[in-house]
Amino acid sequence: MQQTQLQATQINSTRKLVTIPLLAAVAFLLQYLEIQLPLFPYFLKLDFSTVPSLIGGLVFGPAAGILIEFIKNTLHFLLKGAEGLMIGELANFIAGASFVFVTVSIHRWIKGGKGLFTGLVLGTVLMTVIMSVANYYFLMPAYATVYNMPLDQMIQSFGFESLWSLIIVAILPFNIVKGVAASLVAYPVFVKMAPRLRVHV
Repeated sequence: MQQTQLQATQINSTRKLVTIPLLAAVAFLLQYLEIQLPLFPYFLKLDFSTVPSLIGGLVFGPAAGILIEFIKNTLHFLLKGAEGLMIGELANFIAGASFVFVTVSIHRWIKGGKGLFTGLVLGTVLMTVIMSVANYYFLMPAYATVYNMPLDQMIQSFGFESLWSLIIVAILPFNIVKGVAASLVAYPVFVKMAPRLRVHV
């Protein structure tokens, strides 16, 4: 009995060692497939790189999903260079990690499709709130500092009168769109892959 449990643990560890880097590589590639959405500032671009992190989290737990987000953004920073001093990657990590953590945690608490749906909804809500706060208090001021530009001037260059209006009109709705888009892709993908991955929906 103990030997069987040990073998199962070893097999699961091997699956993690193989699957997590693979999902991180897929997420890294997807991060380059950005979509410029109409009505949003040019720096807000949609990608689906959070989906592999979410799949990994649903299979192996929230820590695995967050690790995939970390690896993805670290690779993106190393290959892209020091432009922006990793602020963009940090923003992407905060958004993805918060979305994955909440979704996976809710799904583990409420089993089945209902739990996954609830997790995706609450993950989108929390990600939107966190990114609105992070942009207001840290990310946008950090960008202004990096590019040696007064914050008000930078905001006006985006076509907004104030940082608050940028958050309400652009940052907040963009993250809702991002969460909904990731959910619409991740839900059917995970449901289809779950039997092969030997996990329950």
